[in-house]
Amino acid sequence: MARRAEQRLKSISVLVPLERVQASLSEIGFLLQDTATVVADGKFWQKMLYVRGQETISVSEEIGDVYPKDPIITICGSNRTISHVVKGVGG
Repeated sequence: MARRAEQRLKSISVLVPLERVQASLSEIGFLLQDTATVVADGKFWQKMLYVRGQETISVSEEIGDVYPKDPIITICGSNRTISHVVKGVGG
């Protein structure tokens, strides 16, 4: 049985457009698997789930007229993936 790499959980709010986050994820091989609209804390959020092997990344963006919109990225992945994503979105 192959040993899976150790994974960590990290959540960050970024000050970049959603398109830049999506491009960064695509560059390292994450594919959009699913989307959903969620209501939390009286706000509407668009949630997107990206997957690459055993690693997952959830990107949430508030829906509405609020600006600036700061996507929230939640990563369940290796230290290398977390570092690459944070660097790719200017963190």
